[in-house]
Amino acid sequence: MPRRSKLWLLLLLLLIPLFLRAQTAEELQAQIDQRSKQIKEIEKEIAQYQLSLAATTKQSNTLSGEISIINTTIKKLNADIKLTETKIENSQQTIQKLQLDIGNKDSSIEDNKISLAESLRLLAQEKDDNLLERVASEGSFSDFWVNQEKINRLEEGIHDQMAILRNLRADLVDKKTATEAEEKKLFALKSQLADQKKIANSNYKAKDELLKQTKNQEAGYKQLLANRQAKKAAFEKELFNFESQLNIKFNLSELPNGKGILRWPLDEIRVTQYFGKTVDAKRLYTSGTHSGVDFGTAIGTPVRAAQSGIIKGTGNTDTICPGASYGNWILIEHNNGLSTLYGHLSLIKVSASQKVNVGEVIGYSGNTGYSTGPHLHFTVLASEGTKIMGVPSKVCKGTYTMPVADPKAYLDPMVYL
Repeated sequence: MPRRSKLWLLLLLLLIPLFLRAQTAEELQAQIDQRSKQIKEIEKEIAQYQLSLAATTKQSNTLSGEISIINTTIKKLNADIKLTETKIENSQQTIQKLQLDIGNKDSSIEDNKISLAESLRLLAQEKDDNLLERVASEGSFSDFWVNQEKINRLEEGIHDQMAILRNLRADLVDKKTATEAEEKKLFALKSQLADQKKIANSNYKAKDELLKQTKNQEAGYKQLLANRQAKKAAFEKELFNFESQLNIKFNLSELPNGKGILRWPLDEIRVTQYFGKTVDAKRLYTSGTHSGVDFGTAIGTPVRAAQSGIIKGTGNTDTICPGASYGNWILIEHNNGLSTLYGHLSLIKVSASQKVNVGEVIGYSGNTGYSTGPHLHFTVLASEGTKIMGVPSKVCKGTYTMPVADPKAYLDPMVYL
């Protein structure tokens, strides 16, 4: 091939589009955008359910009212599942698009490297030629200067191509980093979806159990509430007497003190009962004191570790003493002398001796144990004054396992949040 034709061919290669499959990428992006709109619509639907549930912060005093709350909760949980499934589909397509972009960039890098290598080879060859030989081969000075101009343009093109190559490589690193982040997100979403399905199934079972226990009769429901309240009062008295005799030695003055030592255990905060002596506490607790803070939140809300630490234990008081205490609970011991307790959970995500980081999802809020409505019970304790024990109970006719503490070890969470 004549040298002039080679130069034109190399210039043409420099102008070849970098992305030959842009249409496919655009189609994927259109699908991602459509699902993003669907996500916003589902989030609006969930927000409406949450408003409805927030308006009924406590257990209904009628069976029909309680069934209505459970049905709304189930609808909200199903919407949660739908939202997560849509996010998973969106994440999968985002990964697919990123992989396509990576493939295109890999291809473009290779094409540019080949073109660049050929350009450099020819340029080196041209510069090695004797000036008189080049003039003679072109036939005239006019042709020579035309060809020299093309060589100059080729050199400029080589510089541009090298810049493009550097940018492509930088973009490739960014795309690979984004893909790794999206894959982690996808893994978390799939885990969350499995959790949400478990929580939804447990609420279907709770509804069936409630109808069975009450025989679908209002009178049966009122009797059920009365029995629960009586059992809770007896259990609370028994626990209060037990903890009052513990007399565990510890030093409160060595504990940290101040706002921000712990993070909020929920992303959205709505306090329904504070720590200490309140009107509700006098009604519900023999001690006259509420041992933690209650946060009103819908069933299935992610609960996060208030600080990094070690899971000292988990359990479910309902297995021995249904409807009398914490239900599903988690106790975390932190390295600052404090421990945090999370009660009434619908699902536990951690196990004893596991290390957790601040903000990590450890479970989901629920309505287990003695609960007058879906919420998270959050307690802060002095670690040295707290133990997980198996305690024999006459009220529950068995031995229940749960965290117990010297009464002085219960601390006001609002001091630390």
